Amino acid sequence: MRLTRWIWIGLCVAGASARSATGRRVLVVVPTPGAASDYSDFLDSLKARGFELAVRGAANASVALHGGDGARMYDHAVLLAPAAKRLGSLNAQSLVRFVDDGGNLLVTASSDASPMVRTLATQFGVTVEKRGSRMVDHVGASASGDAGTVVSARYAHVPAILSQKLLASDAPPVHFEGVGLRAADIPLLVPVLSAPRTAYSAPADDNAVSEAALDLVSVFQTRNNARVAVSGSTALFSDRLMRADGAGNRQFAADISQWVLQEKSVLRASSLRHSLATGERPDHYRVGSDVVFELDLAEFSNNAWHTYTADDVQLELIMLDPYVRVTLNHTQAGGADLTTYRGDVRLPDRYGTFTF
Repeated sequence: MRLTRWIWIGLCVAGASARSATGRRVLVVVPTPGAASDYSDFLDSLKARGFELAVRGAANASVALHGGDGARMYDHAVLLAPAAKRLGSLNAQSLVRFVDDGGNLLVTASSDASPMVRTLATQFGVTVEKRGSRMVDHVGASASGDAGTVVSARYAHVPAILSQKLLASDAPPVHFEGVGLRAADIPLLVPVLSAPRTAYSAPADDNAVSEAALDLVSVFQTRNNARVAVSGSTALFSDRLMRADGAGNRQFAADISQWVLQEKSVLRASSLRHSLATGERPDHYRVGSDVVFELDLAEFSNNAWHTYTADDVQLELIMLDPYVRVTLNHTQAGGADLTTYRGDVRLPDRYGTFTF
């Protein structure tokens, strides 16, 4: 029986050292260069966190994510021009390639979102409601009385993404103006903000309404640990809604962008090691052998690596499908910023090549 080393950590695996674990270069695409002032609070917050922003208008033909040598020019992309027919040289295919190459993406939609934005969203399991439709809530309208400004505090309980302020019972709601989203039932996709039960999607072409439960913002993490967020509202990140009385937009935008840009909830795995229970390290293991598996984990947050302690870190032995799954125990601090995890495994009664 041959065992090869492989690991996928559900939060993220990374090894860089910066304010973001994966880099600080951010491409921001807005409808026109002047429109950037509508999002000054949000963009200034990114700059204050150490990111280097390149703000470009959607019609700028030079907008690109990869250079002539095929290498990524940016570590992250923020798309705030959902209605633009073109985003420079970008299209859905090049944006998916950017994510496949490890880039992180924050994309916003709207009632008049372009076919490209809609196609891009579907690549990550998110369907944008029909063109011209918008979320409406006549019961829970904002203080302005506008039913098109949906107020929602239906946050998903995901501490790895949302701060305690938004997970509290008295969390401030997000003010949302835009289009509803439908999230596919896939493990890597998490709706983090859902519409209130009194809200619905009102199409522009007829009087019918959508009665399905809709989401407002969803996030996705790929198998290569890149991160994507899809928001049905560009206005959510605007100065106008961030400064609205009682709105939680500022905190929500900070939490989502910190997660997408890999400033928090990033795990680093190191020193993967395994041996027989006797301590020997043979070239091949035998059926039924007792094996000890260990690794060190650290979590990136607040611009530094820290020890990571959890009770749900799992190890799988896979040959096409998992044959063994065990929960690893954190045994000790492997250093000032490391936690060591250990699992004792009896190899399955099956010949072949397994991966950890």
